[in-house]
Amino acid sequence: MLPLDDSGAVGQPSFIKRKDIIATVFDIIQAAWIQVCQKPEINTQCDEDTIAGALHNEMWAEKERRGIHGPPRIENEAATRRSDKSLKPDGFIDFKMIYSWNIEDYFGIECKRVSSTDQDRYLATDYIKKGVIRFVNGTYSIGHDYAAMLGFVIDGKVPQCIDLICDRLNKYKGDICLKEDWIDEPGFGKTPNLYRTRHLQYGQKDLMTILHLFLIVN
Repeated sequence: MLPLDDSGAVGQPSFIKRKDIIATVFDIIQAAWIQVCQKPEINTQCDEDTIAGALHNEMWAEKERRGIHGPPRIENEAATRRSDKSLKPDGFIDFKMIYSWNIEDYFGIECKRVSSTDQDRYLATDYIKKGVIRFVNGTYSIGHDYAAMLGFVIDGKVPQCIDLICDRLNKYKGDICLKEDWIDEPGFGKTPNLYRTRHLQYGQKDLMTILHLFLIVN
């Protein structure tokens, strides 16, 4: 797996394969999540910001445990802009995983709580209309080829949550410019519960791949 703090790679994104960056980020997330789930203050009643904040802290701790002193730099609730001429942020994404000195060289990740229980079924709609769509309309990761959604599963039922989200993807496929349907994504190491969709981002010619990773909240 790519050592992102390698002295020959820092500041030179052209030498780093994007898929290696993403695989390394997911590996850090998986290790950090084990620690998040051991925190007594993190449970299924926590809001998205609290869970994401705990994950942010543990990702930094995981970097330290691995002796990674360079990229990726992990920013939580980071400002995003559709244009370099924008004076005010268009949005605030949950995570920017920054891997070079270039302002646009980051892997963007948005988080949402998800559940398949009757009282929480609205979360699947929020996942699409307050998450996925922000990548498609360029609020987040404008012009990027890859981005990710993290689903914090609060009912422990990943397959049922996926079924519900897929239903919402089809319902709003026009709004989110869905061009390739939901499939398993095997291209980033041994990351479980990882899937992908492809969309045409507003104003762009090339498709954006959105990766969907699900993490169960204990």
